[in-house]
Amino acid sequence: MAKNKPKKIQPWAAILVAAGQSKRLKSQISKPFLYIDHRRTMLDMCLESFGKVPGLAYVIIVTRHDYLEQAVQAIYRWKLAGIVTKGGAEREDSVQRGLEVVPPGVKHVLIHDAARPLVSPGVIHRVLEAAEKSGAVIPVIPVKDTLKMVSKGKVVKTLDRSMIGAVQTPQGFKLSILRKAFKKLGRKASRLTDDAAVVEMAGMKVRVVEGELLNFKVTTPDDLRHAKDLVWWERNREGQH
Repeated sequence: MAKNKPKKIQPWAAILVAAGQSKRLKSQISKPFLYIDHRRTMLDMCLESFGKVPGLAYVIIVTRHDYLEQAVQAIYRWKLAGIVTKGGAEREDSVQRGLEVVPPGVKHVLIHDAARPLVSPGVIHRVLEAAEKSGAVIPVIPVKDTLKMVSKGKVVKTLDRSMIGAVQTPQGFKLSILRKAFKKLGRKASRLTDDAAVVEMAGMKVRVVEGELLNFKVTTPDDLRHAKDLVWWERNREGQH
């Protein structure tokens, strides 16, 4: 009986969006460059997780002008191939700039908010695998709270939470699909808040996979403290084994 051939790993690229201004965090330092523990920034933790997933050919970090050098050093520190480029005025402007420098030969790209430092290799692999099959994928987690649409201090209606999911990153795409969507929308894409919305508005389908609760976005000081506490707990738990 002939043995099944192992699945050929296709090279893929990651775009890490690290150009935010950290206004709600009230930090003088851009979020991705804040330390979570004694040796790793948020960006470091993202690079560490992405580097553990087979097939990663290239990392593109999109950041602010003041952090270009630090981003280059981070790529070097984790021994990854990649490039750093300056971000745009809005998030999707930054993503477009990242797409412009994806190297030839890469057919799939994962886009991740560098302010989600606890992303696991498992989520990354799940998104990548689904993107290779369907072309456009996002990770979501169920919404636990009752959700209501409100206007002018009054409830308009109660929403069916079984039909609603909280969206995370990385979001995975066939490169040609995402580029086509951005080209079709033009400047309208700048007003959107995530990459899947660009694909949706261009008339294409987006699939979903399961996200993870720990893959939250660090937005407020409480979020930062929570992330640090989780990393400290995990480090000490590992030290006991």
